[in-house]
Amino acid sequence: MRFVEREEWGAPAASPAAYLAKARGVKVHYLGTEYTSRAHPLCDDVVRSIRASHLANVAEGYVDIAYTALVCEHGAVFEGRGTHKRPGANGSAVLNTTDYAVCALLGSEGMTVPTDPMLNGLVDAVEWLRRSGDAGDWVGGHRDGYATECPGDALYAWIERGAGRPEVARPRPVPPGAYAVRLHDTLAAVARRLDVDWRDLAAVNGLRPPYTIYPGQILHLPRTPDRVAVPFPGSGAFLLGRAHPAVLTLDEGLIEKGFTRHHDGNGYQRGPVFSEFTRRNVADFQRSHAALRGNPDGIPGPVTWQLLLT
Repeated sequence: MRFVEREEWGAPAASPAAYLAKARGVKVHYLGTEYTSRAHPLCDDVVRSIRASHLANVAEGYVDIAYTALVCEHGAVFEGRGTHKRPGANGSAVLNTTDYAVCALLGSEGMTVPTDPMLNGLVDAVEWLRRSGDAGDWVGGHRDGYATECPGDALYAWIERGAGRPEVARPRPVPPGAYAVRLHDTLAAVARRLDVDWRDLAAVNGLRPPYTIYPGQILHLPRTPDRVAVPFPGSGAFLLGRAHPAVLTLDEGLIEKGFTRHHDGNGYQRGPVFSEFTRRNVADFQRSHAALRGNPDGIPGPVTWQLLLT
């Protein structure tokens, strides 16, 4: 590892940031501004300018450069606040006590793709923080748990591949109780797919308006109580125009899962009558499941009933 201590690049030997005993892991950041490639002797100028801009930011009240460390395109690791110091870059006081913050000198315009030396330097920084800063094994991006573009799609794709050295990068597994966001997913779509409340999903992952999520992002799921299974009442419960108590239970499932677009103009209401609106909403639900979409007739059978109520 090519390590550049604070005094070498022009900062006081010790950071005045608050003490941090340990961290879950490391969050990777980028500059988020236009950045151009430069010769290595000029990289310390960039680090000094970042520290100066942070200290001048009265609104944030930074006491030092916000990052634990910074890594340039040439693979050098610049000591920022350093080990056992609380970072200031992760988005909130809670997030800053959870993970260290390592910034790649990479832009949102200009130089946007990390070099192999930079990736190796990022791995060096992570290993240093595990070795000397009591950091855990987790590695993520700034956008994990905070609504931001950081660290950019190219660098985040590397994180999703396992945040390894270029020659050994591997896909990051999705842990139990989590979901890997797909292309064009929205928070509402993910919540609907997983049958959870989107507000609970946002809260668990620290998302704030406008609730932006990104392809590859791993969302942790809220815990939900298990629903008690209700026996299928038989097909005779669902005759058009007829009332049956089971229709009330059916309506609860339709409303909870959001299949309510067919109604009389006053919104879909729970009731005992199996109406044409009920049948059409059940058909919408059936079309949403591979096991049912072959015959979406809107008449609940045992499989439709089970999937809708569990």
